[in-house]
Amino acid sequence: MWLEEKGTRFALADNHRRIAVDIRNKYVRLGYSDTRLDSFLINKTYNSIAYEQWQYNVIATLEGSTNPDSVCIVGAHYDNILKSGAGDPFLLTYGANDNASGVAAAFELARVMKKNHYSPKNTIRFIAFSSEEIGLLGSSYQAGKSRTKGEKIKIMLNNDMIAYEPGSDKSGWIVNIMDYDNSTDLMNKVQLLAEKYTVLKYVNDNSLNKKSDSYPYSANGFKALFFISASNDPNYHTLNDISAYCNFEYCREIVNISCAILVDSN
Repeated sequence: MWLEEKGTRFALADNHRRIAVDIRNKYVRLGYSDTRLDSFLINKTYNSIAYEQWQYNVIATLEGSTNPDSVCIVGAHYDNILKSGAGDPFLLTYGANDNASGVAAAFELARVMKKNHYSPKNTIRFIAFSSEEIGLLGSSYQAGKSRTKGEKIKIMLNNDMIAYEPGSDKSGWIVNIMDYDNSTDLMNKVQLLAEKYTVLKYVNDNSLNKKSDSYPYSANGFKALFFISASNDPNYHTLNDISAYCNFEYCREIVNISCAILVDSN
């Protein structure tokens, strides 16, 4: 994976802005000239050291043809971290499943839409969030900003760790679709689309639905869903989180769900 080769994607590492610029430039190469960095200042203590830093979300926009003020968001965090004893995140974090897989999903959706000259009724924003691993800081900033501005966020789709599935039998592939109190109707619609357009079965286990970037959007009153593999990844936050352990066919099925709900909403 392209992001896997970046060395480290730890939010506090010295290269964190370069990673954001690289993501921006990739969207520009895909044809999204309206791609920008949205910067925000953080104060974070990590291993007893205080950091004051600018962080950067990356936003690529496909403007809506009919309702440009109404926005559908496809989000995924691009930073990674290592658990204690697994290594030094300032030096190296591969993070193929967590969460290069989610960023790759957004890239692929953006690529296919541009290739097919897709013109949505509502604006679609592809957002790569920074600082998820140190407190959902990027999505909290972005969702709070949208609420303050009174933006009309129609849906927010969050893909996080969507490429780990060890089984080769597609009939056993399962995705966990997490919802929130205000998005159960959206989840029900997505489940029907998953049955129609993918081979996946689904579960609805919300026990971790506050642990990723969809949660700040829900907390700010927006309808959000969180897609994640139903199989626990043993390589989570270790240096074994590499693309060799990713199941790209399974990942593609989850991307199909995001594509289906985006088209259905537009």
